Amino acid sequence: MTNEALQNYFREQQVSLQWLPVLRAMASELSTQTPAEELLELFSKIGERFAADTEEHFQDAETLTQLEESLNYFWARINWGWVTFREAKGCIEITHSAAPLAEAFGDEALGWSVGLLQGFYQRAFSALGASDTMVVRTVGEPTGGLDIHLRFGR
Repeated sequence: MTNEALQNYFREQQVSLQWLPVLRAMASELSTQTPAEELLELFSKIGERFAADTEEHFQDAETLTQLEESLNYFWARINWGWVTFREAKGCIEITHSAAPLAEAFGDEALGWSVGLLQGFYQRAFSALGASDTMVVRTVGEPTGGLDIHLRFGR
């Protein structure tokens, strides 16, 4: 079996079949009714709410390593992949692997559905005391691959 076949199989397992057609229809309708920039903002707000509602899973983290461990335990429990944080000059690089965004909403919606992760990580860092001048942004154009790259910094 090829790596691409394994990746496709894995992606197909990410979203419950009972919800997949509903999520895809919702994404299609949202895309035809609303500009991508507004959808990114909406999904970022949804991500912030998601983090606020699940804050007990990471609120006690005192180090970046502890935050990564806490979030990975949480992500694993809900089948949302895993995250890796890496300190870089003036920022934290965030790689979220195997998030079901492209699978749930379609590859064409990844440009705005990634807002869920932007908002989630923004809220997580804010809840732990980060300055309002620090923001989470997507790095590059998200693709249908398994990794989403973000950066937290000025």
